Amino acid sequence: MAKKKKKITSIDTHVKPGRVWLTLSCVMWLGSLFMKLTTGSKVKKRNKLPKPPYLLLSTHASMMDFYQIILGTFPHQPYWVSTVEEFVDKFWLFNHMGVISKRKFTNDPKCAMIYRDILTEKKKILVIFPEARYSLDGENERLDASLGRFVKSANVPVVLAKGHGDYLYCPQWSDRKNRKFKPIEMELETIVDRSELENMDADEVQQRIEEKFKISEEDWMRRKNIKITYPDRAVGLHKLLYKCPHCGTEFEMSSETHFLKCDHCGATYDYLEDGRLQRVDGEGKFNWPSEWYNWEKEEVKKEVLAGTYHFEDDVRVEKLIGAKVGFVPQEGKYHLTHSIQDGFDVVGLDNDFHFHRASLQSFGMHIEYNYLGRGAFLDLADMDTSYFVYPLTKPLYLTKIHFATELIYDYLKGELKK
Repeated sequence: MAKKKKKITSIDTHVKPGRVWLTLSCVMWLGSLFMKLTTGSKVKKRNKLPKPPYLLLSTHASMMDFYQIILGTFPHQPYWVSTVEEFVDKFWLFNHMGVISKRKFTNDPKCAMIYRDILTEKKKILVIFPEARYSLDGENERLDASLGRFVKSANVPVVLAKGHGDYLYCPQWSDRKNRKFKPIEMELETIVDRSELENMDADEVQQRIEEKFKISEEDWMRRKNIKITYPDRAVGLHKLLYKCPHCGTEFEMSSETHFLKCDHCGATYDYLEDGRLQRVDGEGKFNWPSEWYNWEKEEVKKEVLAGTYHFEDDVRVEKLIGAKVGFVPQEGKYHLTHSIQDGFDVVGLDNDFHFHRASLQSFGMHIEYNYLGRGAFLDLADMDTSYFVYPLTKPLYLTKIHFATELIYDYLKGELKK
C-alpha cells in the first residue's frame, strides 16, 4: 500500500523556539566577531544595560544589525523575532537559535504570548525590529502603536539598539549591495529601566520609545564628517526618488554612477560623497535625499486627501508553502489593485484566486526593490499565508505604494491632516 503523502503546510508562526544550543551560540558569536573584524564595526554602550530579562528594540537597515546585537549582548544569548521568509531552508536551525517567526503587519495575540513567555518565564533577552522592514532612506519608519502596552504587560526594561552606517553599507534601493562602507557603529542604551517602569503608563512608555527611536543617517554623516567614496553610490537611487521635483513627472528618473536624472525634463543631480544632492544644470530643489523622499510622501498625501490615489497592475504571485519548499510561483494570471477604501485585492484573471487585505489592516508595507534577483515585490499576508506580489509593468511604483499604505491608514482613522 502506497504511503500517504504528508500535506505541506505553511510555516507555523506559533511554534515556540526550541532549546538554544550552546554550539550554535558559539558559532553566532564567532561569526559576529569575524564581521566586526572585516568591516571595522563598533558597538558602544551609552549606559549600563540591565540584567536579563529585557526587551531589546533595534533600528533595522541591513543584516549588520544582527551581528552587532550579538556582540553587544554577549555573553547572553538573545531570542529573536524574524519574518517568516527568513525561515525557508533554515527552520530547524533558527528554532535552535532562539528565532521566532512572524508575518509582517499582522496582529497575532498568540505570537505576543510567546514573546511574553520568553521574557517572563525564560527570563531572556527578546530582540524585536519594530519597524518590521528595512529603512528605505536612512531614517526611522513608523513603529507599532502597541509596544508600550506590551512592555507594561511584560513588566521588563527596554534597551534600544541604534545602528549607524549599516544603511550606507547596504541601502535597500542600491543595485550594488555591500559597498564596503566604513565606519559602522551601533549604540546600545537602556531607555526604560525597572525603577521608572512602575510609574509610567503604557502611553508614556510608547512615547519614550518613539522619541528615542528617531534616527537620521544624514545627520550622523554631518556630525562625523563621513564620506561615501563608492563611485556608483547613486545607482538605484531612482527607485527611492521616483518623482521629479522640477517637472512633476513620476517614474521617469534614472541613475548612473553618482548621478540622478529625470529623463523627462533632463534635471540632473550629483549625489556627492558627503551625502548631499547638488544639481549640476540649474538651481536645485533639495539638498538631501531625505528631503526629496519626504516631499514625495507629501505629494502622495495630497492624492489620498483628494481621493485620487489608485494603483493597479498585472502581477506575478509567489506563495510561501513551507520552510522546506519556500516560495512557489502560482500558475495563472493575476491582477493587483490598491485603493483607498478597498485596500489591496489580488485576483486571478484565469482562476478563482482572490486575496484581500483591508486598508485598516496595515499601518505599513514591506517592499523590496529586487528580492534575490527575482524582482521588486510587496509583501501581503494574513494570519495563515504569505504572498510575495511582483508588479509586472510598474515595479518602480513600490515606494509610492509604501507611502500610500501608511497615509491611507491614517486617513481612514481620521488622523491625516492637510
